[in-house]
Amino acid sequence: MIKKSTSWSVLVYGLLLIALGYWGYHEAKSLISLYMGGGLGALLVLSSFLMFAGQKFGSYAALFLTLVLTATFGIRYSATHRELTAILAVLSGGMLLFLLAQIAHWKR
Repeated sequence: MIKKSTSWSVLVYGLLLIALGYWGYHEAKSLISLYMGGGLGALLVLSSFLMFAGQKFGSYAALFLTLVLTATFGIRYSATHRELTAILAVLSGGMLLFLLAQIAHWKR
């Protein structure tokens, strides 16, 4: 069973990614930040709505997207050594661990 707190966490994380993608575009004129932050954030928001509806697919989609984001931010940090990228990598990693822990509880 999907907890509402997990759905809310994914929703907030998705909205945060959308906001940070816009901020990256506004500050550095980075279109890739806008597209990736907006696109992946929107997909996470959509997956949170699926989770609110009780669909397990939403949780698995959120888990996959978070895994991709964690890997991407980790690779970007190793290339640039920027603080914001490190913060995003840690945030995504924390969200990944949280989702893994929540999904592991379903198996019991």
